Amino acid sequence: MKKLVCLLVAVTLAVSCLAPSALAADDVTGHWSEPYFRALSAHNVINANGRGDFTPNSQICRAEFMRYLNRAFGFTEQADVSAYTDVSSNQWYYETVRIAVKYGYISGISSTKMNPEGPITREQVITILGRLCKLETESVKPDALSFTDKKDIADWSAPYIKWGVDGGYISGYPDKTFRPKRVTTRAEAAKILYTFLGTMMDKADTAYTGTSLNQDTDNVLVSKACTLRDMTVPGNLIISEGVGKGTVTLSNVTVKGRLIAAGGSILFDGVKAEELYVSSAFPTQAVQLAAAGQTAFGATTVVTNAALTQSALSTGAAGFGTVTVTGAQAVTLSGSFPAVVLSGKNGLTVNAGATVGKLTVNGAANIGGAGVIQSAQFRASGATSTIAPDTYSFGAGVYATINGQTVSTDRTELGNSVTPTTTTYDRYGGKDLTVTLRAQSGAALRFIALDSAALQMGTDYIYETQTGAVTFPAQTMSTLATGGHTLTFVMSDGTNPTLSLTVETITAQSVVTPVSARFSLTPGSAENRDVTAFLNIDSNTVIQAVFAGSTQLQIGTQYTIDGTRVILFREALTGLGGSSSGQIDVTFHLSDGTSPQMRLYFV
Repeated sequence: MKKLVCLLVAVTLAVSCLAPSALAADDVTGHWSEPYFRALSAHNVINANGRGDFTPNSQICRAEFMRYLNRAFGFTEQADVSAYTDVSSNQWYYETVRIAVKYGYISGISSTKMNPEGPITREQVITILGRLCKLETESVKPDALSFTDKKDIADWSAPYIKWGVDGGYISGYPDKTFRPKRVTTRAEAAKILYTFLGTMMDKADTAYTGTSLNQDTDNVLVSKACTLRDMTVPGNLIISEGVGKGTVTLSNVTVKGRLIAAGGSILFDGVKAEELYVSSAFPTQAVQLAAAGQTAFGATTVVTNAALTQSALSTGAAGFGTVTVTGAQAVTLSGSFPAVVLSGKNGLTVNAGATVGKLTVNGAANIGGAGVIQSAQFRASGATSTIAPDTYSFGAGVYATINGQTVSTDRTELGNSVTPTTTTYDRYGGKDLTVTLRAQSGAALRFIALDSAALQMGTDYIYETQTGAVTFPAQTMSTLATGGHTLTFVMSDGTNPTLSLTVETITAQSVVTPVSARFSLTPGSAENRDVTAFLNIDSNTVIQAVFAGSTQLQIGTQYTIDGTRVILFREALTGLGGSSSGQIDVTFHLSDGTSPQMRLYFV
């Protein structure tokens, strides 16, 4: 209660400075719920009415509770609620209900009734909070609870009540009852919300540290793009959908409870948690996650669409750990992942240069991309993969479609292969084409032929022997005629895999010009200079951030923006390149949700 006491002292001092006419106390002064109302009001969650009162003992309705949650989580998007005949556009709660339905934490009392002005019970309150915490309910029955009135607890609320009591968000009464059907008062709601929400990080572009944490609550709720560093969260950390398309950066953060990623682009650097749970109210809108440094998650569960990137991990760091994909239809991986489990009809893309050590397929998943899968175990039939795993095995009677062929026989040895075997290239899309070449032991790449002409290594393509990534720069690809082509990878053992390439004209011009650039690490050379990128964007689109790999660059010191030009400073590029040649992708995060890239080669 330490912070709450400090808050009350501050409020008292402020009131003492007011004119005599303003000295009248409101109706929570001295009430047991006063600290909770003061704290939530400071974050605009529960506010006083027009008379300056909070009416702590009055019952609240369903719409009021929705309004509190919408404010706390930063929810703003709205759904169509025309199906509910009791939600009229001329009522105060119309927008509130539209937002609540959009984020999926509440449903009507029937298919046509929302009952927004109806009372909300204790079991309904804790069930809603469990949904917002992405709780996967266990099979808990009312009989398993210790309350003397457990017969009054509904089957659907029992798991949430157990979770809420165990987490300390709600409790029973001294007579050992829970009173699930009792209507919640505003004071009770304030206490429950204060305990559940915990420390609210709701100020955009703010850097929060361990000193920002409440001393009397465990959880943290992030609802705006911000930075968290040097802290240990005793309970759960929720990064809300309210973040939108903004970026949340966590540096040197330990989460003792569950880390829930529901929105935005999230950068983890030195973050530790037993579980990372990726689940959004917008299942088709991919949550962007990047792990670097000493980041280590015991396990990562992906429920809705997401893009996971692991780069610059410290030696021995687990990163995302074992990634289990459940309901997601589009999960993209970049980096090295030791183990991935697909539970059903999931969609998985392994990007070029990315590696999955062991893939377990438990359903009719759709697998693609240009990365590497070292081994795969198919436990259910119906999966399709355009990536040929180095080795694979099947359960009894199980089959999969690999590169267009129905396969049910194990493969225990690696052969020369290229992934994918067929692809389409947008001639003016402004992107490099990257595929993955896997060579069996003793075989080496001699050269690559486009149709019947040999390509020049280092100019027409770049081959990374360690990862097997073969990159054809956009400058080379954009010169190809539209239509079909064949790329032949000529190997030293005479087993030459091929790639069928179709070149099309889809995009009129590149978003970023140039699509790649060279920077010399040698002082005084012609290419040791600032690098300028031109972005073909309209006047309503804003450049929000620039990243080099997973590192966010600082405007003013590492780059500047001049209209639609981004100028990367020579001094910053020298620091990024270090002392050796290589390459890095520079990503421009735009306000329209797109993130075009320019590849920068250090020479």
